[in-house]
Amino acid sequence: MADKVDKLLRGYFRGDLDKQIELRKKMLAARHDIDENIGGGRAQNKQSNAVESMMITHELDPVIIALDHKKFVINTWLEGLDEERIDMLRLHYGERESWTYIANELHVSEVTLHKWKNEFKDSVNAFADLKRVNY
Repeated sequence: MADKVDKLLRGYFRGDLDKQIELRKKMLAARHDIDENIGGGRAQNKQSNAVESMMITHELDPVIIALDHKKFVINTWLEGLDEERIDMLRLHYGERESWTYIANELHVSEVTLHKWKNEFKDSVNAFADLKRVNY
């Protein structure tokens, strides 16, 4: 059965993690566009800084912070891997290939593939803090 790390890695390699970040930003932008001025005139000395305000909203949003952190953790651990292990992760999580197919493609035993996968998952799990925000 897939755990939270598998779900996170599947989302990363399929591009869903980036989509979730963009969707959250658009959701915040839509909420931010609501005019709360219920009467009265516009203040004469009020300066419009919509871009800065939206950037601050994105930087302080806990969901975006958590998703960016998870993406950063995965990118950091991927930087230290060789191409063979990255291919293994991409084939397994991104393309949903079977372990037998991946073993034949990379000329590595399935036991070794599982060992590599578990090492990577343990590394990501140690720093990704998967308990805080469910996405």
